Amino acid sequence: MKITEKTPQKCLDLGQILDSVALVTPHPCIYYLMDAAHEIVYIGQTVNLQSRLLEHRVAGINFVRVRFHTCEASDLDRLEQEALARFKPRFNQLPKTKSTSGCLSKQLICLKYNITPLAFEQLRKAFRLYPISAFGNTKYYKPEDVEAWVKRFKALLGSGRYVLQARPTYVAVGISTRTKLIQVYTKQ
Repeated sequence: MKITEKTPQKCLDLGQILDSVALVTPHPCIYYLMDAAHEIVYIGQTVNLQSRLLEHRVAGINFVRVRFHTCEASDLDRLEQEALARFKPRFNQLPKTKSTSGCLSKQLICLKYNITPLAFEQLRKAFRLYPISAFGNTKYYKPEDVEAWVKRFKALLGSGRYVLQARPTYVAVGISTRTKLIQVYTKQ
């Protein structure tokens, strides 16, 4: 069975789109915006094609033809990603991500500086270490920021425990004599 038999393919010229609301009823679909040379300039997904096309016109994307395929709402993300990978239209922007190359994650910082994960979170808040990027749930930190951060609190820890919070719960950070790890101490 061909794909066109499974999902009806429709093609409208700009005049048809702007003149007739009845032609484009709200339903989930993947759509392709094409320029005068019939090149795909943008691929998107929507449940209301008419309003989405008007948004593109206001945003200044020049297109003269629209091709769209209706589908189930649950298939929108997958079909859009497949189409983007295949056609690589010029107006679709890839999500901008900062490179994590050379940056340190919480796990690496904990291993490198002998800090327990709980102590890391307390120290990160107390000494204001902020991530420069994130990927999923993992946050990344600049190595030079981490070095300065470690120097600040290690100077305080040299003489014993450093109290982060006295009340309502006593929270201090110190170096364990047994494990040599920087860890958190708490008392009620």
